[in-house]
Amino acid sequence: MDKICKSIVFGGLAEVTAFDTTELVQKARELHKTSPVATVALGKVLSIGAYMSSTLKNDGDRFSISITCDGPIQNLVVAGNSKLQVRGYLENPDFQLEKLGSGKENLREAFGSGTINVIKDLGLKECYTGKSEVVNGNVDEDFAWYFTKSEGVPTALAMAVNLDENGDCTSAGGIIIQPLPGCPEEVLVILEDISMNFGIMDKLVAARDPHKLIDDYFGHFEIKYFDPVTPVYQCICSPLYMEGVVRAIGRGECVNILMERGSIEIKCHFCGKVYNFSKEEVVDIWQRYDKLNKK
Repeated sequence: MDKICKSIVFGGLAEVTAFDTTELVQKARELHKTSPVATVALGKVLSIGAYMSSTLKNDGDRFSISITCDGPIQNLVVAGNSKLQVRGYLENPDFQLEKLGSGKENLREAFGSGTINVIKDLGLKECYTGKSEVVNGNVDEDFAWYFTKSEGVPTALAMAVNLDENGDCTSAGGIIIQPLPGCPEEVLVILEDISMNFGIMDKLVAARDPHKLIDDYFGHFEIKYFDPVTPVYQCICSPLYMEGVVRAIGRGECVNILMERGSIEIKCHFCGKVYNFSKEEVVDIWQRYDKLNKK
């Protein structure tokens, strides 16, 4: 079972979160039939999404991450909510790239240059929006930079997605370190020194024990653990949700599609489920919409 473990260290001066997202990543791999490099790319961003979902406080809070780039990934989207339901997809799931000399997947070439866009709907009048550039495509540094630049929180982040010879995910996860307001310079130096030891994250993640990962590196400091939570890959699509997509197409375009094809077919990017709306169903959708908006 996947797990997110949060802790406060140095008597409340910094937050350390470790996570195991193996099942989350493997579910995405099975749904989207991703190549090894695509699995690692999507898996890392899904792991970030799982972490973001754990930071949402209220029912109904939700977020989306969109990475647009000029590499073969093209477009990658991850979304989630306060129930820790996370989902994602990439525009080009089966592209192939040669591995680096170290044996790792070449995420730098996979992403190229691009932009990270984050939207958080926290139930306020306006959604929070954050944006930063893709720094070097390894995701860890890209999102560490995103949190630092866009959310104003200096961040150390290390993740890994380990695959077997068939491309299936055997372990995935990582650790994120963020100082809290008032954290003194000497503690920041200690946190930075500790984060330098995370270069072998693939081996640390293989143990699949987030609590131990925190304890091994921070257990000798004053530390407080919170109850772990479990993220899941869960699509929220439904016939009712897809009716909204039909309306978003627009009345005129719906007419054009029906004249050409006789029905409207919509495929969910996140889970691959196909919804087919007949002419009668589309007419009913618009009639109910008109009736509701006349009130």
